[in-house]
Amino acid sequence: MSEIPPQGAYLAKTCPQAVQLEVLHPCEPLPRSPFMAMLGQEGRDFETQVVDMLVAAVPGAVVVDRDLSRSGREASTLGALERGVPLVIGGRLPVDETAHRTGEPDLLVRSDAIDPSTTERGYLPVEVKHHGTLQTKKNEDADGAVTSSPEALFLGPSGPDTELEAQWRWPDLMQLAHYQRMLEACGHASRRGRWAGVVGREGLVVWHDLDAPRWGLTEYIDDRPRQPLSTMEAYDLEFGHRLAVVDAALVHTSDPAAPLQAQPIAVDGCPECGWREWCFGRMEETGDLSLLPGMAMVKRRRCYDRGVTTMEEMASLDPTTARLLAAGVDLDGFLAKAGACAPSTPVADLLSRRPKQVATLEAEGIRTAADAAHIDERTRTFGDARLTDLPTHIDNARARLGPQPAYRRRGADRVTVPRADIEIDVDMENVAAGCYLWGTLFNERDASDAVGSEYVPFVSWDPDTARGEIEAFLAFWEWLTDLRREAAKRRTSLLAYCYSKGAENGQLRRLAALCGLTDDVDELLHSDQWVDLYPIVKQQLVTGHGMGLKTVAPIAGFTWRGPEVGGDLAMVRYIEATSAADEPVRDEARRWILEYNEDDVRATAALREWLDQRAGLLPSIDDAVPTRSRSSNG
Repeated sequence: MSEIPPQGAYLAKTCPQAVQLEVLHPCEPLPRSPFMAMLGQEGRDFETQVVDMLVAAVPGAVVVDRDLSRSGREASTLGALERGVPLVIGGRLPVDETAHRTGEPDLLVRSDAIDPSTTERGYLPVEVKHHGTLQTKKNEDADGAVTSSPEALFLGPSGPDTELEAQWRWPDLMQLAHYQRMLEACGHASRRGRWAGVVGREGLVVWHDLDAPRWGLTEYIDDRPRQPLSTMEAYDLEFGHRLAVVDAALVHTSDPAAPLQAQPIAVDGCPECGWREWCFGRMEETGDLSLLPGMAMVKRRRCYDRGVTTMEEMASLDPTTARLLAAGVDLDGFLAKAGACAPSTPVADLLSRRPKQVATLEAEGIRTAADAAHIDERTRTFGDARLTDLPTHIDNARARLGPQPAYRRRGADRVTVPRADIEIDVDMENVAAGCYLWGTLFNERDASDAVGSEYVPFVSWDPDTARGEIEAFLAFWEWLTDLRREAAKRRTSLLAYCYSKGAENGQLRRLAALCGLTDDVDELLHSDQWVDLYPIVKQQLVTGHGMGLKTVAPIAGFTWRGPEVGGDLAMVRYIEATSAADEPVRDEARRWILEYNEDDVRATAALREWLDQRAGLLPSIDDAVPTRSRSSNG
């Protein structure tokens, strides 16, 4: 290996491409988003609260001075460990030059915190995280969560909780495994077992056995073991892989002919990565498969294994053959029998013992042995790929490469959407503490078929979000209930619309339970008057992109007023709207939130109108025939 500088605890959980670009630095990365900056500050504030509590509660705890130099902090930390203090806060472990590791664990806890009977004085790493660490047990046979109260660490763990289990979060555990290896390298790891803890929002230390088999590996690792790996085993492989990426990138900087080990791939973490614009530009140029909706890394790898590496190649596959594979038809067996029979032999005679497969083949126009010629050989190589959604990927690739912004799905001869005399578009805004805004667009059609629209928000700017959300919800619910009641009295049709109902439904049910309105809310949610536009779009159209409102509404010609919009930014603006010291800042944040929310409900209205009027004129995806990059029979 080249002279790799010591790497921190985040390396093992970071996208290899981002690791590579940190070395190559082909451009300046984008700055951190306001939302991520907000989360970072919330995390630091939470850590400060936990530290203050621990300093007061644990006699002999040592807080390492952050103003010291790195070497000074290392020396201070090592000295505290050698003295056997019960708790080290904010330490910096000695750099492990051999393994290329550096690290600064939030807490280092003496091992008698989890085993008070021991006289051994090794240490356990603990991280403070501003998220949940426990969940209701999903399996009765699962091990209960082992927890300790932070302020009483050295009374030992409370014992397994019979109702709860630990949340095993990959990023947290990779970070803790890094610190465990560093403790081992400097000789201060506990010999009572590799245990590590996370202090989360529940206010408990939740302990994890780092040697318990828990994980498969990410798709970045070639030749992955089949058996579940412990956190330590998984960490070693992931960290080692990224060290190799760094090494190759360093060599490449001196010798541009030397190969790199990572490539841009669209993953869940891309939206908040500073390198996203650079990577997405390259992925668009190459037509990378990961740009297709639902093309997870494991699926992408299976496509690569069969020689399909670009969207153009995916689009060139045969949808009929793909549908037969997805339906479970044994094409190998069918082709073998067809090749041994007269061309006119009916499929029903070839597969007399498989009536379901016969029906599937005949439905796709394959009725005789001669029709076996329509089976595409290249697509047939996916028979063992376990890609039941291959037909969808083919259509998505064709739609993304085609000249139209969207296409009708196969079998969708027309596009339909429920309509009513009174139409109400609904979109809520929330933060972690609660739901503070129910925005609505009231649309009513008059006798001349003209539609009048009015934006009606129900909002609370009370800094006590838990109190304000009740006020906003009750006002919204009373308004909607009155409209429904009046419409029923007038025998006027009324529909209320949202886009992707999961968020709205969850908040409605939660608030209904708080306000004693569960039955009333459930009645609406189970009625025909509550319409989710998301499945209506998804079941009838294909775009080759995601189906979120911010992606689909522009196809209908709608644009948001602000250049930067999104629910994450709205959370940041809400803090300004309720907590900013300056009144002009509060007023501007409130104006922004209401404008953004109004645009969201107007977007659903515009989308609905487009679906009802012009979307039906879109061509079918059947007509999006690609220019094939390789020869194919389909």
